Amino acid sequence: MKEYSGRCRCEKITFKVSGEPTWKVNCNCNWCQTTSGSAFRSFVIFNEDDITYLNERPASYEDTKTEHGRPMSNLFCSTCGTIVGIKVPIMEGRQHISIGTIDQRKDINITCNIWGQEALQFTGYSKDAEVYKTGYWGGTGEKMEIEK
Repeated sequence: MKEYSGRCRCEKITFKVSGEPTWKVNCNCNWCQTTSGSAFRSFVIFNEDDITYLNERPASYEDTKTEHGRPMSNLFCSTCGTIVGIKVPIMEGRQHISIGTIDQRKDINITCNIWGQEALQFTGYSKDAEVYKTGYWGGTGEKMEIEK
């Protein structure tokens, strides 16, 4: 079983994960763009029971007015502002951890990309990428053809 560790920038929030990811994904949706201030967000999703916060738990902000009609919660450090992850209610029992907070991030390859229809024009994809037009919930989703 793989073990992961991570932290926010100021190390007020540290965590350990004992278990394999259930999904690894880059999300290009408008919500992820505006809440991160970036072109997309990269997440590794784990079972919540596999995540242990060693110091403080992240603060949260629930947004009930998302473009896609479902509530989303940002999990962040109240001191340094690092976005540790998100909670998506339709993914009960799982938590998205922001790849940049994981110490082993260079060992993680993400090939699944969702909300490609909302991706910014300069977003590029690796040759082994799968890009879905919208979400990819429960193993479904319409793939997009992309230039590689």
